[in-house]
Amino acid sequence: MLTIAPLSGLTAMDILQMGHNGYTSTQAWVPVQQPDQQDTIFAFRLETLATPKQKTWHTSDTELEELNEVMAQGHSFAAYNDGRLAGFIIGEKRDWNNTLYISQLTVAAAERRKGIGEQLMATLIAHTRPLNVRLLELETQNTNVAAVSFYKKQGFHVSGVHLKLYDPVWCPGEVAFYMTYEL
Repeated sequence: MLTIAPLSGLTAMDILQMGHNGYTSTQAWVPVQQPDQQDTIFAFRLETLATPKQKTWHTSDTELEELNEVMAQGHSFAAYNDGRLAGFIIGEKRDWNNTLYISQLTVAAAERRKGIGEQLMATLIAHTRPLNVRLLELETQNTNVAAVSFYKKQGFHVSGVHLKLYDPVWCPGEVAFYMTYEL
């Protein structure tokens, strides 16, 4: 039985028990600059990659500490399947721009594609509405096609692109997509 509950902290063991934290993609959303009379406009083309993109995230002790500090704000939730951590979403309220930033959404490798991410997102959206923030925001990669598709299905839209956020040595071909959900 799946239950969603507030999340106040995570340990390194919690993260490890969730299995592979990452993705494999055979496609990428490629931004194509199209010169306009005054500005540069982007179009996005879904392309098949010559070799699949595999990405794995490892959470350092410092990153885990920072995530736990964000969770202390009270805008984070966990999904438990029969008492075992199946996923979590971490939200950070940002007063300076009146938004709630989704720092991380992770579903255990064995639990993906079962609606857990949707339930976590719905819980966060319901929690966020009374806060009177203007939108939810997050950042993902153009190569994480499954994530982009998931967020679009949840009602998010690409609202920005950062062509040079990622180091091309460590993340070749990756472009940051900023996505927002208006409340």
